[in-house]
Amino acid sequence: MLTALERKPRLTGIIQSSRIVSQQLAAFCRLNHLMSFVYSQSSHQQLLAETIAVSACDTLICDQRHYPALWYMLHQVKRPMLIILNQEEWTPDWCWQFGQHQFLCQQDLR
Repeated sequence: MLTALERKPRLTGIIQSSRIVSQQLAAFCRLNHLMSFVYSQSSHQQLLAETIAVSACDTLICDQRHYPALWYMLHQVKRPMLIILNQEEWTPDWCWQFGQHQFLCQQDLR
């Protein structure tokens, strides 16, 4: 789906608890010439938010375990981003709070 977007992502953040999923997503990005970074610690949400705020990151792939860090970060970053919630079947209700961002879930990725 990332490669089929009209505008390819500049930098994709992979925020996953599973090392295997993170590695697979990062490998996919490399194979398709997409820049990415992997973040797996849930304790440094301020550092994550600051890093994303100053980077060219415009796409995030996030699992449920990292939602607290994601919420914190989304409050800090004002530019529009594409957020992929890869463990959600449907878009959660809390996403409406972040109208400047586009959210995609499993239903959108099929």
